[in-house]
Amino acid sequence: MIPYLAKRRPLQEMNLAKAKQPSDLNLSVLEKTVLKEGLPSNKEAEKGLLGAVLLNNELIPSVLERLDEEDFISFAHKRIFLAIRELYLNGMTVDLVTLKDKIENSKEGLAGIGGVETLPNLVDGVPFYTNVDHYIELIKEKSILRKLIKKSYEIINSVYNPEEGETDSKSLLNFAEKSILEVGEETITSSLRSVSSFSTEILEIVQSLVKKKEHVTGVATKIPKLDEMTSGFQKKDLILLAARPSIGKTAFAITLALNAAKKGHPVALFSLEMSKEQIYFRMISQEAHIELQKIRTGYMTKEHISRVQRAIDTISNYPLYIDDTPSVTVLDIGAKLRRLKSTNKVDLVIIDYLQLMTGKGLEGPGKSRFENRNQEVAAISRALKMLAKEIDIPIIALSQLSRAPEKRVESSEPVLSDLRDSGSLEQDADLVLFLHRPFFGARGKKEISSDDKAKAFLIIAKQRNGPTGTIPLVFREEYTLFTPYAPSIEE
Repeated sequence: MIPYLAKRRPLQEMNLAKAKQPSDLNLSVLEKTVLKEGLPSNKEAEKGLLGAVLLNNELIPSVLERLDEEDFISFAHKRIFLAIRELYLNGMTVDLVTLKDKIENSKEGLAGIGGVETLPNLVDGVPFYTNVDHYIELIKEKSILRKLIKKSYEIINSVYNPEEGETDSKSLLNFAEKSILEVGEETITSSLRSVSSFSTEILEIVQSLVKKKEHVTGVATKIPKLDEMTSGFQKKDLILLAARPSIGKTAFAITLALNAAKKGHPVALFSLEMSKEQIYFRMISQEAHIELQKIRTGYMTKEHISRVQRAIDTISNYPLYIDDTPSVTVLDIGAKLRRLKSTNKVDLVIIDYLQLMTGKGLEGPGKSRFENRNQEVAAISRALKMLAKEIDIPIIALSQLSRAPEKRVESSEPVLSDLRDSGSLEQDADLVLFLHRPFFGARGKKEISSDDKAKAFLIIAKQRNGPTGTIPLVFREEYTLFTPYAPSIEE
């Protein structure tokens, strides 16, 4: 039998005071448990903290940075904390006299904190006000546990009483994940630090770089010029790899994935267009240097079959993960990456490709859909950038280009304004790479040589922390493989 669950009723609104027994009617299982066990709390730590700041006002800034009134379970302690904060922010000394006057003149008065005797009791039994950090940790821990109970209650309610737009299991899972993550953010300490507090860390990093003298500090691509210009793909970066259809975006992305994995960097590849089998076939072709068409049709010699087997054995030992779920959302990818990171290391994420993604779950409060595709792509782009920062790894998102390069007479070389669907792609990306093959699809009376057909260029059109420029490549179409351009001696 489904227990009674009030629709989206906040935990603090549960009428526990009127319930005489845990078995009273109209109480959910969670409410009965809370009524029986009580909410997690440490009132002694709350009392000790407030007493400590009364004894030493210099502790107040640290306390205000790490706690707020919702972290206190005692209503009296909440009111005292708010009074201390207001006095301090107004530049007044905080002691028993000023605090008593402040609370006495408030709406609830001294009765709201349990009487005038509550204040002097705060400083009684505070052995060392240097324990304030320990008090904060104890208070914060219990606060997080209470918030976790509250979010769990809301998640259960959302299952039995879904709101509009949250009727399917995927939406409910996203709501649950976001709710739990909101609690997780409570454990994050303040990121606002003075430069003096982490100058030593920076010096250690510089000394480490000097000692190693490694040009590549991020994920290596094994394309020398690209590694030289970018120092490898950096953590927290959103990288766009864009090109017109059939130029070779996926082939180049697979090359990057294999090269990174060969260097020991675990790679997660999300393919919204190709199946995992198709991706694997391309990896075999690149690794074994056997024409992809021969692998696909099975027309191979014994030598070919032997090389394929060796390639499969080699690739199977690479730290590669492939997900070929179609129409995946940013929320889906985020959830999968968090689970993967909890059990395995991940250094690079590749998404093929951005325009096939949906922005479900990113519409914003009160909205069930985006007004247009540009808004949806902008939301996806921003969410991918935030995800890269959150999970602390580079994300490469493949992207389509508009038809503008084909229409330009002077040059077909792509530019930033050619990015399809939204200008926010250019804004959010830390690194924008264009794959360009000038002779691809070229028509004319003059026959194009095989060398010209193989010519390709990787254009670094934007790099937030480094130079831009063009890197020559060679496209070996039979293997769907891009390799660095190596000029011959005659040249």
